[in-house]
Amino acid sequence: MINKILDFFYINNYFKSAIYFLKVLSIFDNRYKRKIIFFRYFKKRKKNYKKKILKNLYQSKIFIFNFPYNTEKIINHIYNYDQLNRDNQYSNHGHSNVYQSEHNLEKKKEFSKISYDLEFFINKKLNKFFDFQVLKINKLWFVITKNLGIIKKHSHFDSDFSGVFYLKVEENRNDDAGLKIHNFSENIEVYKFHNLENKFIKTICNDKTLLLKPKKNDLIIFNSYIEHSVYNKSLKDIDRISLPFDLIF
Repeated sequence: MINKILDFFYINNYFKSAIYFLKVLSIFDNRYKRKIIFFRYFKKRKKNYKKKILKNLYQSKIFIFNFPYNTEKIINHIYNYDQLNRDNQYSNHGHSNVYQSEHNLEKKKEFSKISYDLEFFINKKLNKFFDFQVLKINKLWFVITKNLGIIKKHSHFDSDFSGVFYLKVEENRNDDAGLKIHNFSENIEVYKFHNLENKFIKTICNDKTLLLKPKKNDLIIFNSYIEHSVYNKSLKDIDRISLPFDLIF
């Protein structure tokens, strides 16, 4: 009965009502607090969603595949970026040993091609999962993570899906560093593309956290409401370089 009420609130864009309802329920059962994260995301976006899109966003999903792309040119653009290491609005987000650029690289000439190529590749791979709706990159930026770099837990409130393309990653690592997914629903569908079988293999993650250890050229995409964090504990003094981005329908 409770799930049916929450489904009614969700599909009709009554996110504020769902949050209030969950807060009351959490007085009697603390487990309902975790569900508030989901509805708060939609409330903050202040959009009136079509039911078709809401159905696509309801189930938490992670897609993992390899994007065969020559990354050397993009890495050169990053190290020659005219604003590199200058303070910007993202410099004081509480992260440590991390530099991230302005979130508008998709509009800059030297990054326009990678933005287009990512968008084209993603839609080619994922359009069947979203009833052939088109996903568009509305924000693109780069992140340089140093040794012991930390990106604190956060989610992205301005998009439907978020992703990250790994340009440079230390190989053969055996520590607990990587992209940590905080699984508030304890029910995430993970789709990993296997090149030999030419298809996605689906698994379900019911753990509270999921640690992903990306390799060079890995591309990871997930619902923007999923909280995530990064910890880079490198044995070598090398940069981890990635291109995160946000996608909207």
